Formats: sequence, structure tokens, C-alpha cells
Amino acid sequence: MDQQKYIITFKGVSLSDEQHYAEELQEALLDATPDITVQRRRADPLTQDFGTTLILILGAPSVVAVVNAVRDWLIRRNSASLTFKTDDRELTVHGISSKNAAELAQFLVGKR
Repeated sequence: MDQQKYIITFKGVSLSDEQHYAEELQEALLDATPDITVQRRRADPLTQDFGTTLILILGAPSVVAVVNAVRDWLIRRNSASLTFKTDDRELTVHGISSKNAAELAQFLVGKR
């Protein structure tokens, strides 16, 4: 698998929480593995925030580290939902269980 690009958005939280969560999750992902790229992007280019959307670029070897980082982050932030999007697929994760961790791993490696 070549590197894949995912857009991560936050659902069910305020704009200020989205900004804070984007920063936290970006740090958690970057701490999990050096083999990924995570960038923040503004959902609306006309706003003055630092960005509430994350762009995640990773290859297959990083999937387990990313899933573990997302799992750990969701345990601390159980009120948030994360939506992972590609050009043709989307997966929303709320809370964390072994089932949706496995679904996220399959999504990240390109399986439906």
C-alpha cells in the first residue's frame, strides 16, 4: 500500500473543543509514530482559527500505531466522534471498542 490521505473531522463538540481536540489528536498521532504526516487545516478558510480538520497521511506499517493512538485519545475524550474520510469512503468512530478499532484498521488499509 502506498501512502494514503485521510481527512479527520470532529463531530458533536463545540468549535472551541474542535480546535483543542485537533491539536491534541495531532500531537497524539505524531507521538505514536514518526512515519506519518499530520497537518491541521481550517474547515472554513475565512475563519481565524488554527484549524479543526486534520489531514493524515500514512502507509500500511503505521496503521496499528495510528489505531492505538486514536483509541487512547478517544478513551480520554469519550464525548467526541471522529470521522475519517477519503475521496470515496467515510467512517465515523464514537467511543472505542475492539470492534470499531478493527473497523478503523480495516478502513485505514483500504478494506471495506
